[in-house]
Parts: sequence; C-alpha cells; structure tokens
Amino acid sequence: MALTKQLITDKIETVKVLDYYVLQVREAIQVLEDNNILSQNYHRYVINPDHNIDEIEDTVIKAQFNAIMTDAVKQNYQEFISQ
Repeated sequence: MALTKQLITDKIETVKVLDYYVLQVREAIQVLEDNNILSQNYHRYVINPDHNIDEIEDTVIKAQFNAIMTDAVKQNYQEFISQ
C-alpha cells in the first residue's frame, strides 16, 4: 500500500476575450494508493498575453502560449488594458 501525490495539468483552454486570448489552465492534485485515485482537487489559473514566458515551466503550456500569443494578440491586450 503505497500512497503518492501527483500534480498534473489536465486541461488547457484558449478563450477569446474581445480581441485577444487568454489561456485557462486546470491542474489536478491527486492522492493515489497503488495507482488508484483516492482524492482529487483542482487548481485553476489564467495566463494573460503579457505573462512572462520564462515563468512557465510546463512545456505544453509554453508551446500553446507561443502559438496563441502572437504580436497582434499582445498588442490588442495592451490596448484593452490601457483603456
């Protein structure tokens, strides 16, 4: 009977907001016994276009950020927050 805890990114969504996009990320925190889930909780957060990419450790999230957050998207976001 081995108890383990793991953190996995189980959902990454690209959401359009006006003329820009954000990434919504959901992480599952799981407690397992012999690879069977005993408990699971979720943690969610949003990544805006002006986020520092160097702070993103997950390679899949970083790849999606690079694909979605074009210069045009970043410019539209800057215009939105300066209003």
